[in-house]
Amino acid sequence: MIGKLYWSLTPYYDSRMRKNSFKKRPVLIIAGPRNNDYTILPISTISNKANLDTYYDIEVKPTVFPLLNLKQVSYIRVHKQTTVHRASLTSQIGNLKDDYEDLYLEVLEKLEEYNQDIMEQAI
Repeated sequence: MIGKLYWSLTPYYDSRMRKNSFKKRPVLIIAGPRNNDYTILPISTISNKANLDTYYDIEVKPTVFPLLNLKQVSYIRVHKQTTVHRASLTSQIGNLKDDYEDLYLEVLEKLEEYNQDIMEQAI
């Protein structure tokens, strides 16, 4: 499942309701399973561009990457990794690792850089 896009029920903060909530969104699986959990990167359309991280949000255009089956321009949110239980993963929608290896490697490089930055800040 590593490198594949799945639909998943994922947590997010609903600013209108001022509470945590859940929504079904595409995710990229980057690790797992470990104790029935998978580490994922959320994929979002980012409707409010003020929330776009120009460095760690990687743009995915459906016209450039049609095999990923995304309907609109979306962003792989490298700096928002989280875990979900395997029951939250519903159906596969694409295979980034096999179908678009260059983009997959770009995601992994950004992920490594982001995690390294976290470790440097923590020390």
